[in-house]
Amino acid sequence: MCANLQGAMEDLIAVFHRYSGKEGDKYKLNNKELKNLLQEELTDFLTVTPKQLM
Repeated sequence: MCANLQGAMEDLIAVFHRYSGKEGDKYKLNNKELKNLLQEELTDFLTVTPKQLM
């Protein structure tokens, strides 16, 4: 189980660094970078289907 958590954290950090630093500090996400990360990586969480509304 520990290996799964470690792998997940490494993946999360890699995704963060893929989007951070494009427009400034590579250790922070600005609003535009955060918006891009959310839209491109978490599209399933951001879309609402009629089934979810019921």
